[in-house]
Amino acid sequence: MTAKFVVLLRAAWIDALAYRAQLFIWVTTGMLPLIMLAIWRTLAGDGTIGGYARDDFVAYFVGALCIRQLTGVWIIWDMEREIRLGELSPHLLRPVHPLWRYLAMALADKPLRLLMMAPIVLIASLIAPGAIPQPDLLRWSLLPLAIGLAFAVYFLNQCCIGVLSFWWTQVLALQDFWFGVYAFCSGYLVPLDLLPAPVTAVLNWLPFRAMLAFPLELLLGRLDQTAIIWGFAHQLGWIVVLGALLHWLWNNGVRRYSAVGA
Repeated sequence: MTAKFVVLLRAAWIDALAYRAQLFIWVTTGMLPLIMLAIWRTLAGDGTIGGYARDDFVAYFVGALCIRQLTGVWIIWDMEREIRLGELSPHLLRPVHPLWRYLAMALADKPLRLLMMAPIVLIASLIAPGAIPQPDLLRWSLLPLAIGLAFAVYFLNQCCIGVLSFWWTQVLALQDFWFGVYAFCSGYLVPLDLLPAPVTAVLNWLPFRAMLAFPLELLLGRLDQTAIIWGFAHQLGWIVVLGALLHWLWNNGVRRYSAVGA
């Protein structure tokens, strides 16, 4: 299985290189945090807002942009098209489960996205050197795991939405709505600890925090040991829930897909 997945990953990487101009457009149009950075930094002035100074907002929103690029998944458009047009059928006959192919597609463009983020991080560090997070061996050693689990939650969530195409033709409209909810509830547009406490208490249980806010706050050193343990447990819990949901949706969707002769 590992060798087959490597082949899928290599093919997806070649596709990502072929469509690097499109990827550049996706990355630049996903830079909403930089707009929010300008707004919050102006509002903060020489003071603070909820414990965030001007440089803290730089660290937060540049960090949010980078983590979003590392954890985000953009395979739902391919999944919806392939199910709707019957293009999924050949992949169902292959020995490798189609979801492994979608996983390879989701991972393949990450190196390019990192390269595109590098100039932004460099410029931000020159403009606001105080925004660079202080090194912490324990915290930063846990960061790759937190980002990896955030990616897993995001990937499973997107697959669950994508497989609804077996039953419904308006999945992309649902995806647009979902992204609006994600942008607010994950901390992508506003730090969650600036929201009213009752709102934050609810968001702490939803999957959106596991996709972005937790690894971001871990990067910035805004979590104590208890919050870190809870954050990882929260991510793992949603991976189990979404994984089980995806398994059920996929099996029932494929049966319906096969029954109509796609």
